[in-house]
Amino acid sequence: MNFKVKNDTFLRALLRQPTEYTPLWMMRQAGRYLPEYRATRKQAGSFLGLCKNPDFATEVTLQPLERFPLDAAILFSDILTVPDAMGLGLYFSEGEGPKFERPLKTEADIKALRVPDIGTDLKYVTDAVSQIRKALDGSVPLIGFSGSPFTLSCYMVEGGGSDDYAKVKTLMYNEPKLMHHILEVTAQSVIAYLNAQIEAGAQAVMIFDSWGGVLSHAAFHEFSLAYTQRIVDGLIKEKDGVRIPSIVFTKGGGLWIESIANTGCDAVGLDWSMDIGIARQKVGDKVALQGNMDPAVLFASPDAIRNEVERILASYGYGSGHVFNLGHGISQHSNPDHAAALVAAVHELSRKYH
Repeated sequence: MNFKVKNDTFLRALLRQPTEYTPLWMMRQAGRYLPEYRATRKQAGSFLGLCKNPDFATEVTLQPLERFPLDAAILFSDILTVPDAMGLGLYFSEGEGPKFERPLKTEADIKALRVPDIGTDLKYVTDAVSQIRKALDGSVPLIGFSGSPFTLSCYMVEGGGSDDYAKVKTLMYNEPKLMHHILEVTAQSVIAYLNAQIEAGAQAVMIFDSWGGVLSHAAFHEFSLAYTQRIVDGLIKEKDGVRIPSIVFTKGGGLWIESIANTGCDAVGLDWSMDIGIARQKVGDKVALQGNMDPAVLFASPDAIRNEVERILASYGYGSGHVFNLGHGISQHSNPDHAAALVAAVHELSRKYH
């Protein structure tokens, strides 16, 4: 396997080493905004058909890189592969998003929860990682990822997405021991899952705490961050003599940036609600920062996109340690030409800051 990466700007930025420009990739860069993705998804028959077939997963992972000169690839998968492997029965209903056939409803359900056998139940993911890494042939690094224990627990208890998180929060406040049991088993699963991705060839890993921001200050630290910390502690930090950086992204987590930076992760992902310059002042040179343009800016003109890129770059300021990204996933309604304008603007305008 090729250990040398031709363009390692992304990895160097995560480790706060000097770079010639600010690297970027986009959350959900392989997605429905690309006509070629929609064509492959149609061929696969369903979203899960795409995720569970390493050939299709490889194909769609590479599509955005063929179109844009991005600085990293991210494994095409879904955060809910882990609870699916735990036996909860993931399915997608048209227009309604993910659902589980067997959500955690009773104490018995929760007590029966087990860490899945990654080598069998999630082999399709690690196979995809190996295949993508090979197909990239050292052009850019490959990012592996998982959902955070709290975010995965939300889906596992709610049975799908939620507006108010009433079920999971009721469980958390009424039966904290049971909630901690779910989080504990899920954290162990995520550690095993991310390490398996690293062994298969992922060169950086990201933990998506998409719903951490719905918690109170105290609950976030007890029920989300404590488990993210466990994962960061349990990750493989080096493979074949090369550092494997980790990124933690909590949507709505700007208030807790110092606590997140203290987990020992290499980078903190920011949504668009926090100024990246203020974030940098708060965490100093402890971690790199990833983000944080509002994905809706891509609905505006290329000139407006360019202005927003300049504003974010100027706010971060001089020096390394910034990976440009959106503050959340790119919208399926985005124009691919506008994504191209974003990539070009970041690569061009960032050079003067390095």
